[in-house]
Amino acid sequence: MKLDSQEVLSELTRLSRIASGLVDGEDVKQIITEHAMTNIAKPDTRYRFLSADHYDVEHAPFLRMKKLLMRIERLANVVVNGAIWVRVPETDAVTVALHNGPHHRYYQFGSLQRQMPPEMKRAFETGETVAAPRSDDDTHAAVLAPIRDSLQDIVGVVELTAPLDPDAPAWS
Repeated sequence: MKLDSQEVLSELTRLSRIASGLVDGEDVKQIITEHAMTNIAKPDTRYRFLSADHYDVEHAPFLRMKKLLMRIERLANVVVNGAIWVRVPETDAVTVALHNGPHHRYYQFGSLQRQMPPEMKRAFETGETVAAPRSDDDTHAAVLAPIRDSLQDIVGVVELTAPLDPDAPAWS
């Protein structure tokens, strides 16, 4: 059963306010280890998969944020999956620190970094919740919410994505 995109977007916006208020920026900054982030920021071009081999996380903040994101997802009246994105130092790119489930607008399997889309850049720069632009053939709706640390600096973005047809298989 296809859902009305405005209703889905409204639900995602409601959840994004909750996520923005609850997700701890101090924990988010600690998820990806310094060693892993260095390899993401400056990958060795001779060894294509080396950055992925050296990807590691600090388990305590990773698990806290992953479980919190799962709890936020359960508050929704629609199927929702979340992800936390952080900036890659000294670049205009972002990397996913963690994600839940199969529904995502920006994450692609095996990709360690990607150029920051304009709507994500806007969320980082303005601190506003931003709805991802949609086209008529989109199968998902997504909202981006800023994550702040104790100094109120925006250190990450929560992506909340919902399929418009929750009965369709995730891989289609």
